[in-house]
Amino acid sequence: MKKTILLSLLFLASINCAKTKNIESYKYIDFELPKLSSNETIKLSSFVGKNLILLNFWTTWCPYCLREIPELKQLQKKYENKGLKIIAVNISEKETEVSKFVKKQQINYTILLDSKGKVARQYSVRGIPTNFLINLKGEIIFTGHYLPDEILIEKNLIRENKK
Repeated sequence: MKKTILLSLLFLASINCAKTKNIESYKYIDFELPKLSSNETIKLSSFVGKNLILLNFWTTWCPYCLREIPELKQLQKKYENKGLKIIAVNISEKETEVSKFVKKQQINYTILLDSKGKVARQYSVRGIPTNFLINLKGEIIFTGHYLPDEILIEKNLIRENKK
């Protein structure tokens, strides 16, 4: 009986952890990281106020990250001209590995390298993939281990474009 109750509680806790969190809103943390295959560095704050930002933390060895790539590519293609900026932050991998992977997957969005995992720690990333949606005000309006609903993206793009 005790074992059944314990398993039930663990199951409910795992469901709750997997749910999308709709955060009441808190501010993004600015950072500057090198862009993959470039001498350029990208500062997150250069996009805040101009774009709705989908910030994705990932690695090449993560099977769930791999499953997200086709959807991220679709979102990039569909919404890039409507104000969505996808920034994928690779955590602690060598640039050569990431570069080969990105080329093979034909990734069409911005890839940044967090070689020491510092930015991932600042964002309290505890599992991958982890996604954050940041509005024009710099507020994080979504965080989760999967992508935000496209409805949330569209709603915020419409809201941002009306301003």
